[in-house]
Parts: sequence; structure tokens; C-alpha cells
Amino acid sequence: MREHLGVPSPSRRWLLVAAAPVAVLAVLFVAWGVDSAVGGDSAPRNTRVAGNPVGGQSPAQVRESVALMALTFASTPVELRNGEEVLTDTAGNLGLAVDQPAAVAAARTGDQGFVLLRPFRWLGSLVRTRDLPLPLTVDRDTLDPALARLEGARRVLAVEPRLEATKDAVTMVPGANGKELTTDSVARSLPTSVARVQRPVAVRVRQEVVRPTMGDAEVAALAERAQQVTEGEITLSAAGLSVKIPGREFRPAFTLVPAGPGRPQPALSLDQAKVTRLVQSQASGGPARDGGGANPTGVRFTIQNGVPVPVPGRDAVSCCGPDAPRLIMEGLLEGRTTIEVPAETVTAAQGVEWASTLGVKEVVGQFTTQHPAGQPRVRNIHRIADLTRGVLIPPGETFSINKFVGRRTTQDGFVSAPAIADGQFVDDVGGGVSQFATTTFNAAFFGGLDIPAYKPHSIYISRYPFGREATLAYPGVDLAIRNNTPYGVVLWPTYTASSITVQLWSTRFATGEQTGQTGGNGTPTGPAAPARCGRVVTERTRTFVDGRTAKDRFYANYNCNPPKS
Repeated sequence: MREHLGVPSPSRRWLLVAAAPVAVLAVLFVAWGVDSAVGGDSAPRNTRVAGNPVGGQSPAQVRESVALMALTFASTPVELRNGEEVLTDTAGNLGLAVDQPAAVAAARTGDQGFVLLRPFRWLGSLVRTRDLPLPLTVDRDTLDPALARLEGARRVLAVEPRLEATKDAVTMVPGANGKELTTDSVARSLPTSVARVQRPVAVRVRQEVVRPTMGDAEVAALAERAQQVTEGEITLSAAGLSVKIPGREFRPAFTLVPAGPGRPQPALSLDQAKVTRLVQSQASGGPARDGGGANPTGVRFTIQNGVPVPVPGRDAVSCCGPDAPRLIMEGLLEGRTTIEVPAETVTAAQGVEWASTLGVKEVVGQFTTQHPAGQPRVRNIHRIADLTRGVLIPPGETFSINKFVGRRTTQDGFVSAPAIADGQFVDDVGGGVSQFATTTFNAAFFGGLDIPAYKPHSIYISRYPFGREATLAYPGVDLAIRNNTPYGVVLWPTYTASSITVQLWSTRFATGEQTGQTGGNGTPTGPAAPARCGRVVTERTRTFVDGRTAKDRFYANYNCNPPKS
């Protein structure tokens, strides 16, 4: 009997052939699953970031690797090529940095494709490297100043049109285009990723024209508006008081507010501090016999046993209350020339309390001049000294003799006496008061105060310091002393039959000294000089308590052929 061997049937053979690929796939899926499970959160095998292997690293290790790359990249040279010009700095200085969270996420992200294809891609990863670029970010707040520093003088900034505001006019000064490497354009040119950490980065950049944010035409329209509203007088009305101030006085306070968030166009504004000072000095007429400016109650000082003591004035209704500057600003910006403002009542006691805080405590300037006794002019010298004794000049205000004393009249106690008018000797009511002016001028000169208005005699008078004196003629020829200190300044004139002395009491802020004097031809002048006429220039050096020094000059022009007296 013949024994038969087991031979698969054709159908069985086909079944084996078909099962083999399934078995291979099953093995592949199992291997992929086991490898994925073993790997867990680790970065996929054979993964590189900017050429640095991170495959198989734990999340903490990947973060550490990326942080090290970021630290290294910060010193990578970056070249900004603007035509033939090359500007070089490091990536860190330019605000170009590694986006560490994005780099870590990319390194840790496995295959996110169709799930049935992942085992096959995993199989390929066993022999193929997955190389990822290093993602970057740009910090514009760091890039902006870095570009300005790199460009230096090559950067031309845009110039905004601006207002030039003086008492004479409010005008527009045109703007100008600039040219620079802008932050936006350079940021767009910088790479968003790099393939290697230490490889230098080179990018093409180009300077762009940068236009002002405001147009000349719109700023010019604002200047014209400010000019028009201040052409005439501005009337301030306060509780029955009506004060007229020349509009031109407000012009220096105008400012330009650029366009910005919530304001698409530039606008006019006013400097409130300047408006406040203007109201204080103008609305009440400045320092006057019965009070004004910052001293509406007219508080004065007396000297008792060598100590300055405030003397009460009177209660005063003053223009204007604390809210006035804001209301004036609003009114002017609306184009109004009559503006309602609140009045303010200031008591005499409040005036004394305020004056006591001004630091009036010592003599800071003093001068004495001599004159013959018994002449009519002496009466005028004594009268003007009596009128001004104890007057207070608040900080920042200007004392004008003509404004304070007014016209010299017989009703006010002045008499007719010799004077110089238009270069001629004449008799005039108030003649001789120039001696008071000269003495006050010199006290202020050596006290370091500003002297914004003065006029020397046209003929040199030997009893006065040569080139350092002043005359008076109401209303045009004046002597004005500006208190340029943070303290009050008090005038304290005294006299004898043949002399007048003017003291200035305050807290010492500066001292003045004569440090030079020349004639019109540049030759030295003084007591020994032969010529006592012509143009004389006197130099003063002021030394301030903080050690600063400043020089200013005073001018005189004496007639070389004076008329006979």
C-alpha cells in the first residue's frame, strides 16, 4: 500500500502567501507600539534641532538642550547689509532670540500623520535623521535702540513740524523727512529660523524714508488759529472786575499736542504754568503801591532791630481764582476773547502769612551814592525813597519804578528840580530821582539780580559810577529789577541829607561784581582814563550759591560835547 505525503492544496498555499504580509504588518505595528510605549514622552529617535541630536531625550533634557542652544545663539554674529555698508552685531543685542517653547514642542512632537501610516514612517526613522530648524523670535523693543546705535550719524531722524510761539507771532516751523533702517522693515528681513546655531546670519536691509507723523499744513492751520485769537485784547471778567490783557502776552504759552491714541489730528494747548504766571503778573497789574500780581494785598516789610518783618496790607478781591488758568486755556482754544473767570478774596492776614515764607532775612545787595545837601532835588530823592521803602518783589516778578511810583507830580509830593531831557539841562517835576535809580541799579548789580530795563544818562555825571548808572523819565525811560531768585526781595532805601542808600533784603542767591569795562574803541576806561565819553561796555560776573558763574554786559553812551549847565 503506497503512503502519500501531505501536500498543501492550491487554496492553502494562497492562504499562506496572503497571511505572510499580514504577519509582517502585525510585527511592524507591534514593534512600533512597543517602541512608542517605551519611548513615552521622549523626543522621537534620530531627531536633531539645528544639527544638535535630541532624539530619545526626556522633556527636561530637551528643554535643557534648547536652552543651551539659545545661550549659544545669542552671541551669533548678524550682518545687516545695506548696499555696500555692513552693520554687525550679535543676535542677542538685536533682539533676535530662540523661541524656546516652540523649539521644545517641535522636538517632542512625533508623527502626527494618518495613524495606519505611522508605523511605516517609524520604520524609516530607524535609518533616517529628522532635522528640525531652530525657530526664532524678534523683540522689537530691543531691536529699535540697537538699530539707532548701529546707524549712528547715518540715521537721519524725521523732524516734526512745530510751533514757534513768541509775543510777536505764533508760526509753524516746517518738518523734514528722515531716513533710517526702520524696526519694522528690519524685523521682516530677519530669519524666522536657522538651520545651525553658530552659523553667522546675513540679511539684506534698506534705509527707508520716514515722514513726520504731522503735516506742515495742519500745524500751520493751528498756528494761524492761535495767532488770530490773540490779535487783540483778552478780557477777563471776574465778579465785577474786568481786566484786559494784550492777547500777544498769551502767545508764548501756546504748545502743540501731537496726534495720538484717540486724537487723530494734532491740537493746540497752552502751558498752564505760563498762563498762571501771566495771570498773576498781568491780571492784577504786577507789583503796585496798593498790591498786585502775586501780592494782591500789598503786604510790605519793615526792618525792626535788623530783622525784616511783614507789614499787613489790606483784604483784596483778586483776579483770579485757582481755576482761572484752566478756564482761560479753554476760552482761548475755543476762540473766545472775553472769558469769565472766578475771583478770589485774599485777606491781609493771608498776605502776611505768605510773605513770611519767602526767605527775606539778610542784605544781599547794597549801594550808596552822595549828593549835595539842601537842593530841591533832595526832596524828590527822599520822596521816592519813602514811596518804595519796604516794597516786596515776589519770586519771578519784576519791579518797575515807573509802574510802581507812576508819574512824578506835585500832588504826590514831588517838586520841580534840575533834570536832563533830550541831552539838555531843564527843570522838571521829580528832577533828581535818577539818583535813586542809579543807587537801586547798583544794589541790584552787586546783588546778582536781573536788570531787564535801564537807561544811563546821556551825559556823564561824576557823582555816579562811570558806565554803571540809570536815569528815569516817565513813562518811557524806566528801571526794572527782576527777581530771578526763589525768594522774596525787599527794597529798603534810607537817606541822610547828603546821601541815599538802597539795600535789598532776601536770601543770598547770587553775587555780582564788575569784572571788566571797555570804551567804544576797546581801550580800558575808568578813573584814570582820559576820555569820559563815548560808548562804554561794563561786564558783570555773577556767582551763584551753587558755584555757577554767568557774565552779562551793560551799555552806556555818553555825549562827548555836553551842553553847559
